[in-house]
Amino acid sequence: MSRGDEVWKNNSLAQAFLDGVRGAIPLAGEQIEVMLRLIKARDESVTSFADLGCGNGILAKAILAQYPQARGTLVDFSEPMLREAQIQLKNHPAELHFIIADLGLEDWVRTLANQAPFDVIVSGFAIHHQPDERKRQLYREIFTLLKPGGIFVNLEHVTSRTSWITSIFDDLFVDNLFAYHEKQQSGKTREQVAKEYYYRPDKAANILASVEDQCDWLRAGGFEDVDCYLKIFELAVFGGRRPLG
Repeated sequence: MSRGDEVWKNNSLAQAFLDGVRGAIPLAGEQIEVMLRLIKARDESVTSFADLGCGNGILAKAILAQYPQARGTLVDFSEPMLREAQIQLKNHPAELHFIIADLGLEDWVRTLANQAPFDVIVSGFAIHHQPDERKRQLYREIFTLLKPGGIFVNLEHVTSRTSWITSIFDDLFVDNLFAYHEKQQSGKTREQVAKEYYYRPDKAANILASVEDQCDWLRAGGFEDVDCYLKIFELAVFGGRRPLG
């Protein structure tokens, strides 16, 4: 049986997301700012980090702007996305590793063995493509890849508790998409943007879980200081730290 997230291996879809959606994510800058604040609060330099489901490398780029000497490992199972990350970071002097690996398969951990353990692991809008049981397993696997005191920060699409809340989020996202397209002078009407949003080909790949449940899974996996650090409807920044002891 084919998986819904296989669509992200399609070059045209990956590029359409990067060109027409990534820049329209509500509070995208604030999400990254919270991520960086959490990393800084460790009061330790970042010598190594991993970006899981790295897409075009936007999170890795933000980390490297603060910690330019950090060794980075960027992971994605979409070759088009990983190629874009390589382009975006091609002139960066840091030691960077770009790895094709599928987070849906347990052996992805072994592909990072030579780079682990990490001070920081981040992920952006990637883990929600996995079934809930696989999400729980992934959080346990991520825990094993962190150094004691290391932090995991997940910028993620989570489920709403009611359809009413979902409708508000959808309306917000369409507004942001339309504003983004106006800046790009694409000529699309709000109705066209809304139709593309509601009938987007990757929609079936989303397997959303509540942020509350996922924080519980992190705690069960051994993480401490677990919390939802920022949330706007279905967009959340959450995570936790591996204890020092």
